[in-house]
Amino acid sequence: MSETARTCYVAVHIGAGYHSLHKEKAYKAVIKQACIAAMDQLRQGRSANDAVEHAIRVMEDAPITNAGIGSNLNRLGLVECDAAIMCSDPDAFGAVGATSAANAIMGASSRGPDPTTGLVPPMFLAGRGADSWAELHSIPTSTNSRHLITGGALTKYSEYMERAFSDHPRNPANDDDDVFLDTVGAVCIDANGVISAGVSSGGIALKYPGRVGEAAMFGSGCWAEHQGAAGPDNAQVIGCSVSGTGEQIMRTMLAKECAQAKGDIFTALDGCFGSFCATPSLAMYRQRSAGLILLRKVADSDSAELGIAHTTQSMGYGYMSAGMASPRARISRKKESDQAAIVATRL
Repeated sequence: MSETARTCYVAVHIGAGYHSLHKEKAYKAVIKQACIAAMDQLRQGRSANDAVEHAIRVMEDAPITNAGIGSNLNRLGLVECDAAIMCSDPDAFGAVGATSAANAIMGASSRGPDPTTGLVPPMFLAGRGADSWAELHSIPTSTNSRHLITGGALTKYSEYMERAFSDHPRNPANDDDDVFLDTVGAVCIDANGVISAGVSSGGIALKYPGRVGEAAMFGSGCWAEHQGAAGPDNAQVIGCSVSGTGEQIMRTMLAKECAQAKGDIFTALDGCFGSFCATPSLAMYRQRSAGLILLRKVADSDSAELGIAHTTQSMGYGYMSAGMASPRARISRKKESDQAAIVATRL
């Protein structure tokens, strides 16, 4: 591995919500697999975009997450996924929404200009258009046996339908009931200092067919940019991947706001989540539900900063630098008295 390749970094998350203690080992295993898949790409000299896609595909293929295979089902008992990817160089964004593709992140990342027509490429494709694009690029959709609704997803669907549309009292969640898990995501920095961020989600349970969440929306589910030097501040790359209740995140453009927040990473996240919890734009919601990972690297620095913040009960995340022999995986759990849990670490 070259000295340049040692400046590569990976951070991933498996969603904000509640992660049962019983399944914590399984969650951490998927997190580590995603980190390793991304770092393998970076060590081979591949781009940050490639690394993000490979990390997210691992999580989409893991039935334990709410993305790809094993996703939450909509009110009709079907899977509809959203995904997006954003890169600092070239400054690019692509997204798909309400698609039946098993690996929605591939649909988001595979799109580009059509060299035969010169037409403006779409930033965002939804529904049948997204599925058609996926099929054109050999990405499995619901017509392929690989994309299956899992037994666990069907069980949850039945439970949620009974809670939402019956007169029976709701049963409290037990330790095996992983609820409100949402978007998975990754942020990667490659050997050239380029940063990419991506997200993929099965969306909220029992969503209305055609509903698109924050995972596909610009400025909401993910953000990646190169920030030039300004005054005393050195140039840096910064990327963010968000999870939570999409309607709340879209109203606040949480990914963009947190990525561009000033101060050290702990201060930036503390201020950003303080504003998120206090904004009048979310007054109609009883609870605030969001979580994110934020990765920063100052130009010419030999390390990077990682921040994690969530208002939910828990959030699973992991990270790895090229100099680490193995990835780290964590389940952050918020204290009941805290408005948000915030963790900051240096890679």
